[in-house]
Amino acid sequence: MEKDKYGCVICGKGIQHAHLVSFSKRKINHIRRPNLHTHHLVIDSQRVKIKVCTTCKRSLRVDERAAQSASTNA
Repeated sequence: MEKDKYGCVICGKGIQHAHLVSFSKRKINHIRRPNLHTHHLVIDSQRVKIKVCTTCKRSLRVDERAAQSASTNA
């Protein structure tokens, strides 16, 4: 349930289950969550809000800048 809610739309990166291990080797359950941001994307002339991890957001921004520079140079 939580994995669907807390995951990247593009790459599918979601939560990971792990243990926090103390010096005495005692294990505590822990959930690692990805760094998600909301990103506004224009699809078919509609503005859509999606949850994206930071690595995918960086690649989206690079693509957007390339498209802007191509339209400016043309």
